[in-house]
Amino acid sequence: MRVRARLPLVVSPLLLAAVSFAAEDPDDPWVDRFEPLGGQQGATVAVEIVGRNLAAPPAVAFDSPHLVWEDGEAISDSKITGRIRIDSRAAPGPHIATLLTAAGRANSRLFYVDEFPSTYEAEPNDVIGQAQALELKPQTVQGAMHELADIDCFRFEARAGERWTFDLRSLEYGGFLENNLTLLDAAGRRVAFNDDRDDYLETPFLEHVFDNAGSYYLKLDQYRGPQRVNCARNCGYMLRISQLPTVEAVFPLGARVGSTVEVSLRGRALHAVEEVYLTPVRGAEYYRLTFPYTIPVRGGADRRARIAGKVLQCGQNECRVEFDIPQHARQGLWRLWTRGPHGVDDRLSFEISDLPEADSSEIRIPAGGVVVNGSLDRAGSEDAYTIEVRAGKPIVVTGLAAQMGLPYIDTVLELFDGEGELLAEHDDLMAGAGTVIGNPDSLLGFTPQSDGRLRLVVRDRIGRGGPSFAYRLRIEERLPGFALLSDPENLNMRAGATERFGVLLIREPGFDEAVDVWVEGLPAGIAATQGSFRADRFFGPSGDGDNVIIPDVFLHLTIDAAVAPGDYPIRVLGRAAGRSEVVEAISTLWIGPPRKRNDVRRPLPSVLLTVLRPDGQPPAAGASETSAAR
Repeated sequence: MRVRARLPLVVSPLLLAAVSFAAEDPDDPWVDRFEPLGGQQGATVAVEIVGRNLAAPPAVAFDSPHLVWEDGEAISDSKITGRIRIDSRAAPGPHIATLLTAAGRANSRLFYVDEFPSTYEAEPNDVIGQAQALELKPQTVQGAMHELADIDCFRFEARAGERWTFDLRSLEYGGFLENNLTLLDAAGRRVAFNDDRDDYLETPFLEHVFDNAGSYYLKLDQYRGPQRVNCARNCGYMLRISQLPTVEAVFPLGARVGSTVEVSLRGRALHAVEEVYLTPVRGAEYYRLTFPYTIPVRGGADRRARIAGKVLQCGQNECRVEFDIPQHARQGLWRLWTRGPHGVDDRLSFEISDLPEADSSEIRIPAGGVVVNGSLDRAGSEDAYTIEVRAGKPIVVTGLAAQMGLPYIDTVLELFDGEGELLAEHDDLMAGAGTVIGNPDSLLGFTPQSDGRLRLVVRDRIGRGGPSFAYRLRIEERLPGFALLSDPENLNMRAGATERFGVLLIREPGFDEAVDVWVEGLPAGIAATQGSFRADRFFGPSGDGDNVIIPDVFLHLTIDAAVAPGDYPIRVLGRAAGRSEVVEAISTLWIGPPRKRNDVRRPLPSVLLTVLRPDGQPPAAGASETSAAR
């Protein structure tokens, strides 16, 4: 039942501008970081949680029953120590961890489960003469760079002819640190260097075959450019050292339920792949989730729903695998995993949908839409498709590539009529990349005035091509739409009070309509106002080119003093003026500093309201199990 507003929501544009970054309550508990960022399956890891308002007694809820918080102790209001017990059955990859305190529910962070043992970085190691000695073996170095001047150096012995990868993980894996990696020989000469591993992710990756045996140094430094990017105390990293294969692309990037599909993995050192399988993406694994949301966001995922692939043939640069996609397979994103003698790794996402997949360049759009898979295999190449359109029936072409983990492709979509006249084009969903909300994928909308055949062209923005330049298009008869986010992530509100929270509007290109928002699913004793976004409030890059303007409105919740403390999942809904479709908001955690909305995010399965007692105390232990389900 929709809860009608008791009072109209009237907020001036100037007030909105002034408070648009102030929805996070400064009195709420806030977690800057978990340190270390992760640990090995089967291990118990000593953890330090740093933040503010970290009142006792502390507990941590995870998105998996195989991660358990032990022995938590609040050292101060800015530091908590404890242990995380990682069951050997815990799914590898990032997990969502949420701190629960007497002051309410803090913002969530990520905690990574690894198959490799952890080695801990030790200071001082700022210069080569103080380099920390490592044995060159599969491992994850857990480290941090809390000072802007900090540099971490490591020394190891390598054997001739061996291939090793040095995978620095911070952004996208729980930290907010920008780094570069330099490989030096025994004399201090540079052998290899990497800053950004690809066009969109600002953490380094080195892959090297050692020509000569001997001593080598690995130097990890920070970005110190003119913007002086600050990791805001979330300065941890994981340096993953391994001999895992490098998978840069998958073609096709998805498949239809009930189909059998041959998939080509493209990259390096793929000859050692012995097993390939898919698992449903969990919320923490949306590592390329950028704005607008063009991929359906799903809630919790059952990792037991594995789809095994049949390895057909693997060589150095390509591995061909066949998948039988069950008719009942969950639609949405799946994670692609490889297993071999050097371990297990995940690199990319794979979409499973119920839409038909085009088998030629002549495309008719059935009800619900159609999917096209393509690849720009050579520099300068373009793919062209002929689409049959109907007068007055709008079409939307959505491109998926960077959002799936592809490292370089920057698609441009162009639509031409039969005479070769350009009718519509689109480049990036959103300017910005790396730590800033950005999406180089494309979304083109167009409403034809007459029946006919149009020519759709797909190309890379600067004419590149190669094995990793795969893409996936979704072509539908619909109008451009929007997505909604709630803000902040966790709504801690006291019984007997009226408090507010924000709703953010993410517009698809071409959507410029007003949107009404409201709340449903509230228990008895809680009432909510409604809000509206004006049609002229745009979503897009700001004047400085380094931030994104996100329209927001604030809704007020009035909570009766008699409402029982506890966790209440609620639904925040929106509808565009003149349309019948209702859009539900999702909640997200963000990895960057507080009150910055332009940073790396992860989706959460529901908007959660936590009601505290009138004195601000949380519900008694065991009063709610909602958090464990998140």
